[in-house]
Amino acid sequence: MIFRRDILQPVAAVLLCFIGFAGCEGGPDRLDPVELARYEISRGFPEDARIILERQLSEGTDRADLAALLGEAALQSGDLESAARWLEPGSFSDDTAALGWRMLGRLEMARGDLAAAGKAFDRSHAVAPDKPELWVDIGRLRFLGGEQVEAVQAADRALTLAPENKAALLFRGQLIREASGMVPAIEWFGRALVLHPDDLDLRLEYSATLGDAGRAADALAVLREGGEGAVLSDTGLYLQAVIAARGGKFLLARELLQRSGLETEGVPAALMLSAIVDLQNANPASAAQTLDRLLLDQPDNVRAVELLASALLQSRSERELVYRFSERALGPAGSPHLRLLVGRAYEALEQRAKAAQFIDLAALGPDGLAPLPSDTPTETLTATGGGGAQTRDFVRSVLFGQARGSAVGSAEDFVRRFPGSADGYAILGDAELASGDRRAARDAYVRAADIRQPWPLTLRLAGSQATPEATANLLRTYLEANPMNGHAAALLADAYAAQGKWKQAAALLDHAIAHGQSRVPWVLASRGIVAGQLGDADTALDFAFRAHELQPLNPRAIAALIATLPPEQSAARADLQAKLTSLLAS
Repeated sequence: MIFRRDILQPVAAVLLCFIGFAGCEGGPDRLDPVELARYEISRGFPEDARIILERQLSEGTDRADLAALLGEAALQSGDLESAARWLEPGSFSDDTAALGWRMLGRLEMARGDLAAAGKAFDRSHAVAPDKPELWVDIGRLRFLGGEQVEAVQAADRALTLAPENKAALLFRGQLIREASGMVPAIEWFGRALVLHPDDLDLRLEYSATLGDAGRAADALAVLREGGEGAVLSDTGLYLQAVIAARGGKFLLARELLQRSGLETEGVPAALMLSAIVDLQNANPASAAQTLDRLLLDQPDNVRAVELLASALLQSRSERELVYRFSERALGPAGSPHLRLLVGRAYEALEQRAKAAQFIDLAALGPDGLAPLPSDTPTETLTATGGGGAQTRDFVRSVLFGQARGSAVGSAEDFVRRFPGSADGYAILGDAELASGDRRAARDAYVRAADIRQPWPLTLRLAGSQATPEATANLLRTYLEANPMNGHAAALLADAYAAQGKWKQAAALLDHAIAHGQSRVPWVLASRGIVAGQLGDADTALDFAFRAHELQPLNPRAIAALIATLPPEQSAARADLQAKLTSLLAS
């Protein structure tokens, strides 16, 4: 998912969830100063609003009449310190109290104090319980707190109160994207933008979702229809940078990203894009610095870890690579790609035995559920009564130590206490799958996916299906809603190949290779096998060689090369068969 300034990704985006101005009959030139300030806030010009409101304050307007609006303008500008000065005293007039308490709740969310945010929203609710914007904020708070079912209920409550409310439409669309994927969300945002063609937030979300669904031209068209306000906004520039990078225009992507300013602000998605662009532009040292910065805030970001390892390898920093990542690569958190990178680093250091250890592990690939070890000391964890993060860490810890019955009990306790948490059901599914109860795991994963269905959860759900047909149907449905997911396309192609549907498998593998799987050995090997089945010997051999070159000890790559070598290469085939037999026996 590309960067979105909303709380469905990190908390910083709470600042951009604005109230829309209800109406400005007669035009802004006929509004009194306070209403004009509200209008400027609704348009996304908080600094203009602050100037107007501060002038009113200097002319004698009571602070209580303006504090809520000044706090809202400061929030919209990202100035939390000023927002706190206006909002924390809680000195609001009767007419602005509902807004003031709601803005204080947003401030507390931005600072990460969800309990304080809830109390502020409660006070706003006591004054004006039927404000749709309040229910949107309550929904965002619940989502941040892991209560995803209650977040959906709050969004639906907001839409019941005001079916065409911009903030409610935006939030519900974001929730649809989380639960159902890009294509259903496109339809929602498209209808919402028809109702509010001048709303920048809706336009940006619509454009971002189109881009994530692979419809780059449509995404750019939607952005440009919003004029310079959309095209030259920081998020608009970022979206264009993503589209440029996906199209291989990395110099343009760098220029657009710099103009957005989001990398300077430390926005995680912008940092990730910057690192990818630097790697593509042969600047691995710069990419490594950026990824180090990202990992300070997101130490469990697997993609960032793999990119950093790749950057270190490309910049000839092999010693740093093995020092930082060899232990992780050996453990259950080590992906095949990370293991391969560590192995290549040991090769460059001429430590052949260690290199072989990691390359062999990479060739074997993942072997079912691999629980991530927790960094939290085991003695501080409790089996029951903890919050979501603590329960997750406990379950990871006991699964890592093979105490799986305890993990199930802990996850069940959490789900009983927080039945609206998608994360809770996902944790329960992991525990059940590790304990061997595939059906119970599948039931838990289904409950989680009804609320929120990220790709890692879909992988778990696919692995828990009772039949290959059910797995294929699940992957097909997911890919239809998220067509840019190359991994999903590759796995579905594998399912089709098992059924002898070679043409469908070939098309899906080509799609996967075009969307991030071009250096995944088993995907290239599968494409070689499929080409051979379709009678294209040259293409089959080319893909098999590419797979084997990437990972010479990958069993599927070896098997593909055996199957595609010309008949006269009998000696090479025999050598490969011996190597494959040895690998499978070890």
